[in-house]
This record gives sequence, structure tokens and C-alpha cells, in this order.
Amino acid sequence: MKIKDNWLSRIALFSIVVIIAATPAWLNQVNAGPMQKTLQDAFMDASTGNSDAGEHVLSAVEDLLIQYPEDALLTAYYGSTMSMKARDAWFPWNRQKFSQIGVDSLNKSLNQLSDESFDKPYYGLNEGLYIQSLAAITFINLPESLDQRERGFAMLKDMMASEELGYYPFGPRAWIHIGAVKAAINMEDAPTATKWANEMQRLAPTHPYTQQALELIEN
Repeated sequence: MKIKDNWLSRIALFSIVVIIAATPAWLNQVNAGPMQKTLQDAFMDASTGNSDAGEHVLSAVEDLLIQYPEDALLTAYYGSTMSMKARDAWFPWNRQKFSQIGVDSLNKSLNQLSDESFDKPYYGLNEGLYIQSLAAITFINLPESLDQRERGFAMLKDMMASEELGYYPFGPRAWIHIGAVKAAINMEDAPTATKWANEMQRLAPTHPYTQQALELIEN
């Protein structure tokens, strides 16, 4: 059974992650804006369908990319937010255009990853893993016409099997787990969805995302 989700439940970003001391050079700059919300908060609002928040994120990221054009994290934010803009677009040609820009930007971000990216802490994970997860969950929720769903699912499978993901506490990575369970259900891979939900139950039986995952596989 396929699940129809909004971006909040599909990506579930930033709601349970831990803010750490080591942050990108641009983070304080963007978070000092007049909106009185962090970039994370604005992205979260955009993920629920708030188009004004999405425009704020795009504007902030576009300005920062002028100063930091090779920043993989900013490029990933831009790509994922453009995919949300495609979601909100009225005309099909704009949906296609914005989605393709999103894919291209996420591909660029993934190509920008280096060994340093996986040593740099970011919101309870490392920056490289964070970007890969954001890209994978965005890919799997793109229109089928862009042919990215299988790729996103394969990326999630690799991440879920990696020792690197298991290195981090469950809280900062819970959004990846629930995103993976939903992706497996949407890809009609019930055994994998059940396996991943059971793994969540083993790691954090009382976590809200665990309870949500268990409910999903029972329906």
C-alpha cells in the first residue's frame, strides 16, 4: 500500500536533531535575518507546505551561494527546497522545471562531498551523511517521470546498512529511519519496511517515529 505524505512526514527534518557547536561559517549569518527563525526552522515550515517559508529559504540560500558557491550543504538545501517549490507550482511545466533544478542541485551537492564532509559535524550527524540522507529522501519523493525514485531507495538501503549511520545516537538519525520505512512502503517493499521498523523498535521502542513506523507496517 502506497503512502501519500506531505513533506513534513516524508522528510521529517530537524524536529529531533541536536544542535552542536561546530556549524558552517554561514549558519550564524543566515540565522541573524529579520525573520527571527533559523534556516532549519524555515525549511521545516516549508516542508509542511508553507510556500512563504520556502521562498525565504530559497532567497537566503541563493544569497549565500553567491558567497559560498562550492558549499555542498547550501547546494543540497537549495536542491531540496526547489523540489518543494515544484510541489507548490501550479503549472506542470514549472513543476518539471523546478524538479529538474532540484535534481541537478542535489547531484552537484553529492559530487561536492569530500572526506572532510564526513568529518564535519552537523546537527547530530556528519555533514556528508546528512546531505546524502536529504538527497535520498528528496529523490524518492520526486515525480516518477524524473526517474530518481529507485536511486533514492538504493541510497537509503546503503545508508541503513552502513556502520556509519549506526555510530550516531538514534535521536539525530530518527528522521532517516522513518523516511526509509515510508520509502520502502511506497516502493511496495513490505519486507524491507518491516525489517527497518523492527530495527527502530529495537533501538528506541518509545520514540514517536518508532511508533509511527510500527503503525505504518500494520496498516
